[in-house]
Amino acid sequence: MFQWLSQYNYDFALAAIPIQLLLLIFYCSRRNLPIRASYSFLWVMLANLAMTAFDLISCEMNEIWTEYPLWLMYVVNQGYFLGFILRGWALYDYTAEECHGYASLGKYLATLANVPAAVAVLLILSTPWTATIFHFTPDKGYYNCHLYPIIYFCTYFYIAMSLLCVFLRWKQTDFRLKMSMLGYNAVLIAGILLRKAFINTLVTSYFSILAILVIYLSAQNPDLYRDRATHLFNKDAFDKIGREFRRKRTAFHCITVTADNYASAKVLYGYQQIENAIGLIGRWMIDSFRDYYVFYYGHGEFLMLQKGKFEDHREQIIHELNTRFAHPWKGEGTEVSLSMSSMVLPYEILPEEMEQIDDLVEFAFGKTYMENKKGNKVFSKDIVTDLYRREAVEMALAKALEDRRIEVYLQPIYSMEEHRIIGAEALARLKDPELGFIPPDEFVRVAERTGDIMELGRQVFERVCEFLATGQPQRLGIRKINVNLSPAQCRNDQLAAELSAISDRHGVPLSLIDFEITETSIEDYLLIQKQMLRLQEKGAEFSLDDFGTGTSNLIRLLNLPIHIVKLDMYIVQSYFSGKTGILPDMVRMFHNAHVGVVAEGIETAEMKEELAGIGCDYQQGYYYSRPVPPEEFIAYLETVQLS
Repeated sequence: MFQWLSQYNYDFALAAIPIQLLLLIFYCSRRNLPIRASYSFLWVMLANLAMTAFDLISCEMNEIWTEYPLWLMYVVNQGYFLGFILRGWALYDYTAEECHGYASLGKYLATLANVPAAVAVLLILSTPWTATIFHFTPDKGYYNCHLYPIIYFCTYFYIAMSLLCVFLRWKQTDFRLKMSMLGYNAVLIAGILLRKAFINTLVTSYFSILAILVIYLSAQNPDLYRDRATHLFNKDAFDKIGREFRRKRTAFHCITVTADNYASAKVLYGYQQIENAIGLIGRWMIDSFRDYYVFYYGHGEFLMLQKGKFEDHREQIIHELNTRFAHPWKGEGTEVSLSMSSMVLPYEILPEEMEQIDDLVEFAFGKTYMENKKGNKVFSKDIVTDLYRREAVEMALAKALEDRRIEVYLQPIYSMEEHRIIGAEALARLKDPELGFIPPDEFVRVAERTGDIMELGRQVFERVCEFLATGQPQRLGIRKINVNLSPAQCRNDQLAAELSAISDRHGVPLSLIDFEITETSIEDYLLIQKQMLRLQEKGAEFSLDDFGTGTSNLIRLLNLPIHIVKLDMYIVQSYFSGKTGILPDMVRMFHNAHVGVVAEGIETAEMKEELAGIGCDYQQGYYYSRPVPPEEFIAYLETVQLS
């Protein structure tokens, strides 16, 4: 067994060294984020390794110091103390960078915080001549001097500064990162206390490596910021890099690259071939555009980022992308053709806040194809205005749902057989104090994107039940109110229970409701069938809305409990404009299947009469009435029904 010269227990320090070496090798073999926090963490690991190595070496050499040159003894011990100070400062620097604590500390306090480390380094370097930290004498050998406590003062100081940064940025820092920062600082404090309690056991390095592991696992593992399939940076990586660039006023621009036919290609080629092709694209982009950071957002969407304002080489980049995507992506067992759209996001249009930049990138992916079709290759401020409008609508919708200000307008449905209004379609409306009237197509799309569509549907149904609970519509001959169900609502397994609870609360039987679903809603056929049967048992009926806009299997549609099909307005208008004469055949087809037909978009008396001759059972459109508030609808009914 190896015999150590000193009385120190090295077990913990020796255990820390291989762990630190493995972490360093793995960390440096990966592509890390080009941000200061990553470099600070690397300095933490290097300083800790140096501190541990010099600690072991100096402890042994100090026992036989007379056998070595005095200058070498000073260098070895200085190496330990410098590593100790640098590790403490680097941990503080990492914390301040990761939680953006420097901004909260302010310029002067952040600068002053470096003074203790600078003073300690100067004292350590000067100690061979000043004997401030440690010294060697013939009778004592190595011993600590009067300013030795500054070493531990620096450690306590930088732990305190780290915690101050965390608490100053408490609300702005996510929970995982906060717990990580509190955790590794607590580990460091525990290590220092145990070192003082067990003076002959070198535990500082061991607890330092535990703190480093906490940081690595929670925030600095390079794989947290890489897409597994492509090995490119992911969306989280862009968020961190973008935040640092924005915070430090570093100009940068982005290029969105979208595989337009990704979804259809995935069906055609299969998942594995598409993933292989995406990997080939990623590697080609890294090799071809070395000045860019490349990110993969999934679903065939790539983002390229480069420092600078992007002025001279715009056409060259776009040309290279177009030229390469014009050819198949070939690899081992892979040959995939993908079409591509790309757009430049110049620095000038990027918002100040990173959250808004993230939204802009997502918005850009959705707009790239259409803008390319128009000949646009660069996003302008006019295009970005659409994003700001969408965000404003999103906030307006959220506030309206919170305040329960969603209104319901009603548009009459006319029976050709009875020659009177027998029903109405309930349509959601939103009027914001600042934005004014927001078109339904606009806020419904926003609701589907944000997930608010579920609550929107519930509030619309509640308004309808409140209206029916008055008894006025029934008194004036209204048999049913049609209520739209979104595809998202139809995927809710608790839909039937939720709607039944609302109708029961208002004392309104579901037999007064005709739910409208679209072809998109039946993608999960078994689930929607189950929901429809549950509601049908309580008396509700179902119509198929906007027929002709989807691609669903007609047999599957007719196997659902649907009693009416509403022909999309486009089909009706195409018939009257002479583009297609298929409308009469569609009416006959549904009649043969014992399904009634509603024609939407009726605007003139001529349209009314001709559609009646074709055999449409019901009609709906501006010829009868625009959608109106409930009180106006009642007044309208009182006028037309009595006449």
